[in-house]
Amino acid sequence: MLRRERNSIYMLWSYLFLGSFLLGILTMNLGSDMFLLENGIFSTASISRLKYIELDCSRFFVYVLKRRMGEGIALVILSTTGIGLISVYACVIWQGILTGMIITASIMRFGLKGLLLILGGLFPHQLLLIPAEIMLLGWCYENCSGGHLKGRYLSAYYKGKQQLVRQGMLLLWIGVVILIGCILESYVNPILISDLIKIF
Repeated sequence: MLRRERNSIYMLWSYLFLGSFLLGILTMNLGSDMFLLENGIFSTASISRLKYIELDCSRFFVYVLKRRMGEGIALVILSTTGIGLISVYACVIWQGILTGMIITASIMRFGLKGLLLILGGLFPHQLLLIPAEIMLLGWCYENCSGGHLKGRYLSAYYKGKQQLVRQGMLLLWIGVVILIGCILESYVNPILISDLIKIF
């Protein structure tokens, strides 16, 4: 994609994310009786279990890696189909709704401590995973546009085999970043969470 086109697409995604984020906040506020059950998300029981759980980091890493890579592979596969663009926009909207609901639920349950728990749950792995997901969505968008929209958004500097090599190298780089993020999520983040959970 050309820089101007890429920036306009990212700006559109930002607006979609913000709108769906606000929708998530509204949904959680209107449906708090349904979502904030005593045995639901951020319940006192679930927080208490976190205090005493002994996490097997290696098994957790396998779980996280399968989930993160599985989602990425699904997006890549969908980008080769006619619903590729729909899946990209659906992913942006879903992430916005989910983020709004989770943050709102944590604050409604625990106030400022809930917000600290959310921030702790994002660090340090999301510093890599969020940019990697944005890059992956951009890759899928370009792949789908090139395959189904007659190359309108393909970079003018890369054609044919050069384009395939470029896309392959970028996808490999995204995969490496996701792998490192999964390692941080599995081995570093649980240490931070175990310290944060002591304030509850």
